Amino acid sequence: MNDQGLGLGEQIVLEDLEDSPMPLWEIGWPEAPSRQRVAEVCGPGLVTLEARGFIEVRRFESWPEPWDRGRPVLGDELLAESRRVERWTSNAARTHLVAQVTKAGERYL
Repeated sequence: MNDQGLGLGEQIVLEDLEDSPMPLWEIGWPEAPSRQRVAEVCGPGLVTLEARGFIEVRRFESWPEPWDRGRPVLGDELLAESRRVERWTSNAARTHLVAQVTKAGERYL
C-alpha cells in the first residue's frame, strides 16, 4: 500500500488512467514479463477501484466509441472479466473493456 491507501495494482491502473478513458490492453507497465502478470496484478486493482467508486468500466463493441455507448461492467461480471488475460491484450476480444476515472478517483491522480 502506498501512503494514499492504494495497493500496487490500484496504483498502476490509476496512473495509466490519467489520460482516461483507456482500454485495458493499454494498462500495465513496460517491464512486465507478460500480459498474464499484468492481469494478475492489475485485475484485482481494477475490481477494487470500481467497487470503491474511483473508476468506471464499460464494455464496447469497438474502440474508440463515445463513452455513453458502453455498457457498465460491475461486480461479479467485472471480477470474472478482469481475470481473463485476453482482456489485457490488444488482439483479444470481440468486445473491449475500457476504464475511466470518476470524480471520486481524480484525487488519486
